[in-house]
Amino acid sequence: MKISIRPVLLILLLCTGCSGASDGLEQVKGNGLTFSENFNAYDGLDERENVKFYKATEKAELTLPSLSQESLMNNGIETESLPFEVEDKNAYVVTSEDAAGKLSHQVQLSYLGASEEGSVDEFFIISVTEVDNNPVDDYEMTGTVDSVGNSFKTEPLIGEDVIFQQVLTTDSALMFRYYDFDESEKRVIVVGTAANEYYAYHEGFVYHIGYLIDRQSNTEQVQNDMLNLTRNLILGKEHSS
Repeated sequence: MKISIRPVLLILLLCTGCSGASDGLEQVKGNGLTFSENFNAYDGLDERENVKFYKATEKAELTLPSLSQESLMNNGIETESLPFEVEDKNAYVVTSEDAAGKLSHQVQLSYLGASEEGSVDEFFIISVTEVDNNPVDDYEMTGTVDSVGNSFKTEPLIGEDVIFQQVLTTDSALMFRYYDFDESEKRVIVVGTAANEYYAYHEGFVYHIGYLIDRQSNTEQVQNDMLNLTRNLILGKEHSS
């Protein structure tokens, strides 16, 4: 079943040198990987090898080596800050190796709404992946829209780091991928859908965040609020604007 994680128990510990996923995680079957459609050519997150999937138990401590304990991800997020009612929360850890066998961790935290039919039509998905170097250090913006015409721009994060922001402004979208659990097959699957997206690199991690709400509700104020929430997730409350 999906795991409802109480935010106070959702702890990403500073764990430099850890060799694998932490205790309290259940290894499960899985297929597919999540990555940014726009940036996968730069970060290579669609090319990971020896992939293992875990889902959190109720009291698990999710370990992501070297993740700053100043991050709001120490305790999840305040669901009241989201522009929809959260019906379910779950968390996944995915480990993988590069061609040289170096281990990397990815954590996904999901905050999900639901329609009257029970399907997920509102969500806030946070994905954090260890990387060795800034994959978008030399990325150059060539316009103000993405490849299908949605709004695409950069916003400041801190120092030279930026947040890439994509806002759904057309009827088309790049695919946003996130992990979910198929109860019938007892395996982690990848769901592909549309989303408003944020992508950033900061201090050894790629942050890929997406949210989906009704288009009419996604006002400029909501977009700014979600941008600030994303910035605060990465940097911590002391950097809130």
